[in-house]
Amino acid sequence: MSPRLRIVAGLCGIFGAIALVSSFIMNPAPPAEFTVSQLRDFAVQHHNGIVFGAWLQGMGSQLLALFAIALVHLAGATHQFAGWVTLLAGATILMVSLVEITFYLGAVQAAEAGDLTNGTVSNALIKAVQHVFLIAPALLLPVGAVLLGAQILPRVFAYLALAIGATLQIFGLVGLFGVLQPVIDDVLIVQAIWFVAAGVAVLW
Repeated sequence: MSPRLRIVAGLCGIFGAIALVSSFIMNPAPPAEFTVSQLRDFAVQHHNGIVFGAWLQGMGSQLLALFAIALVHLAGATHQFAGWVTLLAGATILMVSLVEITFYLGAVQAAEAGDLTNGTVSNALIKAVQHVFLIAPALLLPVGAVLLGAQILPRVFAYLALAIGATLQIFGLVGLFGVLQPVIDDVLIVQAIWFVAAGVAVLW
């Protein structure tokens, strides 16, 4: 097992989670009751935070997908079904993240140009795409399955990954019919902690 790969994988897990959480903190959503005019002012005022937060989100998603792929490789599961599902989930989540980022950038550019129509549409699509994250395969579900059959991390990481992944998958369905975002945000923070802890464990 290559020590260099372990180092790269561990750092991807740690910094990917940090980047993703930082993007959420740096790029807060505008209040729901804002008018179109207020949304434009919000986008102009928070331009730098939105743009840099979008970059952090994309990089964080990519690093976490790489970390998951590295775990599959380290576990020797590249030809197992769980390994293939991990690759699918990582690629899907990264794609959805990049789509959301596209609408963030589109909203900012439209606001700066005074194009209220496209700005409003982009803002609405951002909220729609956020639901897709929890409809897409939860990354920790197949990762947990991979870890159950490997010795690269303590077994508790596999059980926690399955529990967190299953919770997010269930909330992805229930959240379509109600307001669960505060609860989902808490679970996403727990997921980020899992990635950091797993990254540190891989390094050791």
